[in-house]
Amino acid sequence: MRSAPQRFIETWIDAAVGFLFCVVLPIPIYATGEPFIGAWGGAEFTIIATAVGYSVVWYCGRRIDAFPRAILQGNLGYVAPVAILTYALIAAILLLLRIDYSRVQFFGSGLLTVIWMASVAQLRSRYLVRNYAVIPHSSIADMPMLSTCRWLDFDDVQRQDIRVDAIVADLGADLGEGRLAALADAAIAGVPVLDRRYIVETMTGRTPLGGLTPNEFGALLPSRQYLVVRRAVELGLTVLMLPILLPVLVGVALIVRLDSPGPVFFMQTRIGRRGQAFRMVKFRTMFHGAGGPSFTAAADPRITRIGAFLRKCRLDELPQLFNVLHGDMSWVGPRPEAESLEKSYVRDIEHFALRGIVRPGVTGWAQINQGYAHESDEMRSKLEYDLYYLKHCSLWLDLVIVLRTFAVVFRGTGAR
Repeated sequence: MRSAPQRFIETWIDAAVGFLFCVVLPIPIYATGEPFIGAWGGAEFTIIATAVGYSVVWYCGRRIDAFPRAILQGNLGYVAPVAILTYALIAAILLLLRIDYSRVQFFGSGLLTVIWMASVAQLRSRYLVRNYAVIPHSSIADMPMLSTCRWLDFDDVQRQDIRVDAIVADLGADLGEGRLAALADAAIAGVPVLDRRYIVETMTGRTPLGGLTPNEFGALLPSRQYLVVRRAVELGLTVLMLPILLPVLVGVALIVRLDSPGPVFFMQTRIGRRGQAFRMVKFRTMFHGAGGPSFTAAADPRITRIGAFLRKCRLDELPQLFNVLHGDMSWVGPRPEAESLEKSYVRDIEHFALRGIVRPGVTGWAQINQGYAHESDEMRSKLEYDLYYLKHCSLWLDLVIVLRTFAVVFRGTGAR
C-alpha cells in the first residue's frame, strides 16, 4: 500500500506563494531603489512589518483551520478579525517607536493577506479531497459524510494499488492476524494508521460516547497552566471592557423594565464546575410569574416582545459577565444546566457529569455547533461536543469559538 503525496508540501506551497503575493509582489510599487542596500528607511521597515504581519496571520489561520467546521461563511469570519488585530498591533508598535513606514502599503498588504487566506481556505475546503482506506468494511457506514473525504474499502485499496492519505481502522474490532500484519506493513511503508474514533472526532468535532473508557478520562483534563493564564486574561479583558459594557447593560435593563412589569434580572440556580451550584444571572425575557417547564420551547408564549429580540441577539446573556468576574463562569466553556435538569441528565446520560471538569461558559463549542438542545438524543450529541472541547481546550479552539459566536449572534441562529 502506498501513501498519497505528503500534505506538508501543499502547506509550504501555500505559505511561500502567499508570501510572494502579499509581501514581495507589491514591493516595486512603493519601494524606491533597491531595498536593504544602504541606510534603512521607510521601505525597509514596511517590508519587515508586512512580512511579520503576513506570517502571524498565516500561522493563526492554519491553526484555526485545523478544527472541524472552523471555516465560516466566505472564510472571512475568522481571517479578517485576526488580520485586523495583528496589523493594528504592529502599526501601534511602529507608531510608539516612531518608525517611518508606508501606511498605504502596510495596510494594503493586510488586505491582500485576507484575500489570499480566505481564497486558499475556500479552495482547500472545496477541492482538496483525501482518500482513506477503512477497515473493516462495515465501518464505512459509520464514517461522517464529508465532501473532502473519500472512504474506501481496505481490501479494494490493496487490490487496486490506490494511494491513500491514511488507513482508518476500528482497533476495537477483531481484525484477525492477517489484517493486523497488513496494517503493520502499511505503517512501515509510511502510511498513517489512525483509530476510527480519532478520525471521527477530528472531522466532526465530537468525541463519541460509544467506547469511551475510564482510561481516556485523563485526556479530558485541560492544561492547568492554560486555564490559569486564561482566567487571568479573561478577568483583565472583562475589567477593561466594563466602560463599554456597562452603558449597554443599563440601556437593556431600562428597556426590559419598560417592556413588561417585573424584575429586570432573572436568577436561576445552575450547576457549574465540579458539580457546584451557583446563581446565574440573565436579563428577564419572559413575563414575570409565568409558569411552565424549566426549558424553553420553540415559539414559547411566555417570552416577551423585547425578550425575543434579546434572545435572538444573545443580549440576555450579558449580565453573566458578573458571574465571570465572580469566578462562577468563564466566557468559553460548556453551558451550565439548570439544577433540576442537570440531575436528570446525569442520571440518564452516561459521563454527563464530566462537563463539570472546567468552569461553564457564556458560549461554548456545543452552542456554536448545535445550538439549543433539550431532548435526550440532543443532549448526548451536546455532551460529545463538550467532551471534544475538554480534550482540545486551547487558545486556538477558544479563539474559534469566540469568532464563531460573533457570527452566530450576527445571524441570530439557534436561539429560543
